[in-house]
Amino acid sequence: MNFRFQRRHHLRKRALFRKVYEEGRFVTNRLLAFHFLANPEGRRRVGFAAGKKLGGAVLRNRCKRRLRECYRLCQDRLPEGMDCIIVARKAMIDADWQPLLAAFQDLIRRGRAMVESSR
Repeated sequence: MNFRFQRRHHLRKRALFRKVYEEGRFVTNRLLAFHFLANPEGRRRVGFAAGKKLGGAVLRNRCKRRLRECYRLCQDRLPEGMDCIIVARKAMIDADWQPLLAAFQDLIRRGRAMVESSR
């Protein structure tokens, strides 16, 4: 499997983010929030968000880099045909790597269960 985060898998446009937030479903835990919505294209697209409440630009970018790495390692567990937004929460700043990865995997598992129950 190719573990690169390819350009066609990026979710970048503001309108698409807004659509996922407004029409999609979400699951959360202490470290992260995971918003998702089925897309008509049939491929998985992912966006990452870290609000200004987390801190300065350096800290927000660090959080997004860590989220991208979590996604890179776990991308095969996400269902195809989904638009996903992964949001960093304040507690993520001080979290170690292993708890962060475990929290990410837990959200994927819970999100998959929610998607499969709605189908």
